[in-house]
Amino acid sequence: MQLMESIILLKSTCNEYVDTMLREVIVLLNTRFPDRIHSYYIEGSYANDSGITTSDIDLLIVFKENFENEQESTEARALALHYAAPYSVELDVIILSEHNLSRGASPNFKMGSILLYGQDLRSHVPLISLNAWTRDRMHSSWWRTAHLFNRGSILTYPLDYPDPSAEFYGYDARKLRLPNRQEVNCTRDLIRLVGWSATAIIAFKAGRYVARKSDCHKIYQECFQDEWGQFLQDLYEQCRSHWNYLIPEDGEERKMLRSLCQRTPAFENHFLNIYKQFLLSEFLHADEQALLHALWVLSEIVYQDREIEAAIRTLAEDYRPVLREAAQLALAKFP
Repeated sequence: MQLMESIILLKSTCNEYVDTMLREVIVLLNTRFPDRIHSYYIEGSYANDSGITTSDIDLLIVFKENFENEQESTEARALALHYAAPYSVELDVIILSEHNLSRGASPNFKMGSILLYGQDLRSHVPLISLNAWTRDRMHSSWWRTAHLFNRGSILTYPLDYPDPSAEFYGYDARKLRLPNRQEVNCTRDLIRLVGWSATAIIAFKAGRYVARKSDCHKIYQECFQDEWGQFLQDLYEQCRSHWNYLIPEDGEERKMLRSLCQRTPAFENHFLNIYKQFLLSEFLHADEQALLHALWVLSEIVYQDREIEAAIRTLAEDYRPVLREAAQLALAKFP
């Protein structure tokens, strides 16, 4: 108890229950890893005072210098999640080192986080390059398209609903734990899927960063005059701000949510078209490491498309052995 009382958060989340959990996690990790942790930050809604009762907590922990071994970051994350499990809030934990951040920090960290405890190092680390950010957003959004709703390891354009027979077409499959410990379906993964894909499109097509989830639809509307800006705004404002990620009980509101879900595959396919453009551009212009990463992603989740397959076949004949092997491994996954 005395150790916990010695922890004074530099910024409150404006939720004493959440503050208590965070202080306890900090005490636990500082005790387990003495003099190893540089600082603790939070990102997301609790960082900009827009947290709601169903918001998750995005905790970013920075270790000093570099990790001492491969297990250090894994153990720290597992400990934090295990300790937070009894609380009725969901904790997401990212463990980085000063060495990781020296190679480029995300805009979420540089521009959208707040320091909870420790020494602030944000002004001393560079922002990730736009090319690296675009690749991260594009490939991770592709991963989410496949995995968040269990679509499998081979995707073909155009995508259909995850579950065409369900009221909300399967976009409400994610479970959310309420303060009374009850687990209910929610739209958190729907918001995550659409928001990340929009962030990837903004990076690739407009060359801009997005640091906060709440800014995504605003920046999209600034960059593009298409049908999707209003869709992104409606989805965020209704699912997150109005319904708190929960499935509404009112009949008319359920119809509204169903209508938003009806439009979602069209936006997913909008992203898939742009992701294809991105991949073909990478195959022509990217450096070897970026190509290897793209090939690894496509060996994990196949984009079944003739142009993409043809581009990979070209790489399978490249003069660089490591690229040839990676391309051949990716081709082996194509049906």
